[in-house]
Amino acid sequence: MTDPQNFRVVIIGGGLAGSCLANGLLRNGIDFSLYERLPENSKREGYQIRLGADALKGMRACLSPENLDLIVQNFGPASGNKSEAPVVRNEKFETMLDLTIFPTYNKSAPISRVILRDALAAPVAASGKLEYGKEFDRYEIVDFGTPKERVRVWFKDGSHDHCDILIGADGSHSKINKQIGLNNLVQLNDYTSMAAKSNLSAQRLQETNPKILEKPILTFADGKTLYYCAYLPKSSNSADSRNEDVSSSMFGFHVPSSTCPENLSSLSQKAKWDLVREILSEWSSEYHDIIELVQDSDIYVYRSMVSVNPGQGWRAKVRSRKEPEKGDSRIWLLGDAIHAMLPTRGMGGNTALRDTATALDLLRQLSSFSGPSRKVEKRAIDRACTEFEAEMIPRAFNWVRKSGGTTVVPVDASTIWGKVFFTLAAIGMRLSYYFQQMLGRSVNTSIVDDCPELK
Repeated sequence: MTDPQNFRVVIIGGGLAGSCLANGLLRNGIDFSLYERLPENSKREGYQIRLGADALKGMRACLSPENLDLIVQNFGPASGNKSEAPVVRNEKFETMLDLTIFPTYNKSAPISRVILRDALAAPVAASGKLEYGKEFDRYEIVDFGTPKERVRVWFKDGSHDHCDILIGADGSHSKINKQIGLNNLVQLNDYTSMAAKSNLSAQRLQETNPKILEKPILTFADGKTLYYCAYLPKSSNSADSRNEDVSSSMFGFHVPSSTCPENLSSLSQKAKWDLVREILSEWSSEYHDIIELVQDSDIYVYRSMVSVNPGQGWRAKVRSRKEPEKGDSRIWLLGDAIHAMLPTRGMGGNTALRDTATALDLLRQLSSFSGPSRKVEKRAIDRACTEFEAEMIPRAFNWVRKSGGTTVVPVDASTIWGKVFFTLAAIGMRLSYYFQQMLGRSVNTSIVDDCPELK
C-alpha cells in the first residue's frame, strides 16, 4: 500500500503516450505505476509511423537525453513535410490536387512503431514501475469530498491500486473514457479498413512503376479512400543504392463494409488481395501496380475508431453527485483514449506524444504541492485538469478535423461535384502560394528547425 500522503499517478496503457509520460514521471521522482493489459512477451504488431515536431516535444520533455538519442538512432532519414504531402488523385490516377506546392519547413522521419514502443517502455520496466498482464476493470473515487479523497483502480484479477491522478492512455477502445462519461469515441462500422506494410528491396524498386514512388497518393473515389506512400531515403535517386532496412511502403484502404465479406479478417492473405483487386478492377493500372508491390504482406483488417470534439466544458455536463466517477478531474485522458483520428494525415501518434509534454508539466506542479504531511488540494487538481484540456483539446481536435473527422470519404473525386471542388481548391491553393511567394520577397522570414534531432 502506498503512502496516502505521497502524490501518486497511475497510468493505464503502455503504448506510446503512456510509456512516454511514465519516463517523465520517473525522471522527476514522481511516484507512479504503469499498467499494460498485454503480457510482456506477447507478439506486438505495428506499422511504420512518421514522427515530427509534436512527437519530439513530448519526448524531449519526458525522456533523458541519452534515451532520446537511442530512439533517434532508430529513425530513418528525415524529410520535409512538403515532400511527404500527398497528391490527391481520382480513380483514373489523374491529379486533382497537388498538396506539395505549399512551402513548409517541418521535418518528420520514419520509425517502427514496435521499436519505438519497446524503447519507451524499457526504462520504465527497468525501474520496476511497469506491470504487464494487468487488465483495467474500473475505478472509483474513495472518501469523496474529504481531504482523504483518492482514486482506487481495480483490475480484472481482483487487485487494486490507489492514486491521486489516473491517466487513461488505454487507446481508442478506452474503458476509462466510457466510465468517466465522455463516450466520444465512435467506431465507423459502415466502412472496413485495411492496412499493409511492405519492405522494398532495391530490385523491386527498379522494377516498379516510378509514378507510384514519386509522391504519396491519396484517392477519394467511388465511395472509397486509398492511401499509399513509399518511404525512401533522400540521399540518392538511384534505387540500387537505397537502404533496404529503411525503404518500405504503406498501403491503406477504406471501403464500404457492404462490399466486404463478414469473415474478411480470417481470409487467407491471397484471398484478401484478390478482393482488393476486384474492388479496384475499374481503377487505373497504377493502382494495380501498387498492389503488386505490397501483396507479399498480409492485410490487417479493422474498423476505424474516431472521436468527436467534446468541447472544454464536457466534464460539467456529465458530472453527477450520485456518481462521483463521472467527469471527475482526477481522471485524465491521453492520446487515442480521447482524440482517436483517421490515419490519413499520420498525426495520431504525434498528437498523443505531444500530450505528454503538457501533462508532465502540470503533474510536476501538482507533485510540488505535496509533502510529508500535506496532500494536494482538490482545487489544485481541478485547475491542472482544466489547464491540461484547455491546451490539449483545441490542438488535438484540430488534427482530428484535418484527418477527416468522422468522414472517410470527404469529397468523392469520381463525381462531378468532386471534380469541381478539387478544381476550385487547386486554383485557390495556387493563388495562395503565389501570394506567399510575393509576400516572402518583401518580408524576411527566418526558418526555425523544430526537429534538430532528425537528420
